[in-house]
Amino acid sequence: MSALFFLAFAYFAVGQAAVSRNGTQTAADSAALAAARASRDQLHDDMLAALISGDESALQAILQRSGTDLRAACGQAYAFASANGAKVDGCDPVTGTPPGFKVRVTSRSSVGSSVVKDSENVYASAEATAVVEPRCAVDGLQGVLVQLTCDHHRVTVDPTAAGFVLDLSTFYAVHLSK
Repeated sequence: MSALFFLAFAYFAVGQAAVSRNGTQTAADSAALAAARASRDQLHDDMLAALISGDESALQAILQRSGTDLRAACGQAYAFASANGAKVDGCDPVTGTPPGFKVRVTSRSSVGSSVVKDSENVYASAEATAVVEPRCAVDGLQGVLVQLTCDHHRVTVDPTAAGFVLDLSTFYAVHLSK
């Protein structure tokens, strides 16, 4: 009978560990996405200036890069990890195409006490990578209008139109990678 109780408690311990790991993976995912989005958002002013000036080569160049303020981007990763019960162990830019961020986190809460010795001193860890991927290619200019192909659809942008608001999610996808 005691063997059955031990087995039941062991299964419970495994369940606790799985829940902790899933929560920590969620924290890593949200932190990486926050860093990538903050990096993308740094491009707002450059993108707006390129659209208004009608500089086709500047637009193409901006679509292929991400922001350069790593402290601001990783600051968002720290905030999102903390909000999800984790601490950031590392936040590093991913070079290459597409650019992004790899974030490693550790849970602030242990797996918990159980029949497994020292489980109250075990903390789940996880990592995630999020990238900023351009959605658009510049097709050309027609006066002040900028012609683009975004996700296989034709998009026309008039940055001089009354009430124009630049939405970077039109131009970039931020998503988890790997």
